[in-house]
Amino acid sequence: MSNAVMRHDRFLAWVGALALAVNLVAAWIALVAERGHPHEFHTYWAALFWTTTQMLTVSSQLPNPSSTAAHILDVFLELLSITIVTSIAGSWAAFFHHRRHMANAAPSAENGPRPSGAGAQP
Repeated sequence: MSNAVMRHDRFLAWVGALALAVNLVAAWIALVAERGHPHEFHTYWAALFWTTTQMLTVSSQLPNPSSTAAHILDVFLELLSITIVTSIAGSWAAFFHHRRHMANAAPSAENGPRPSGAGAQP
């Protein structure tokens, strides 16, 4: 396995773990922040579902939060989701660009250097 593939795998694992951790903590914050408000979450799973949809979509059909803390959390999750999605997309693009570059370079490396015309002619 090439170094580029290993770095790509490590990066995606790190981003995935970070997103999961943030999602679990954000669900708890949403559950606590929305208590007593009109659209409160009655279970941790309902709060987790809301935070997950906020991280996976730009917006969802679920009711918006009512508390100030949940509004701030919502904006944070939206910004984080944009960052995560663009990071993953950029990582994949760099990975495939590197693979294409290496695939084009491999045949010339196997056949030796190409004559450049700069050397002496026989």
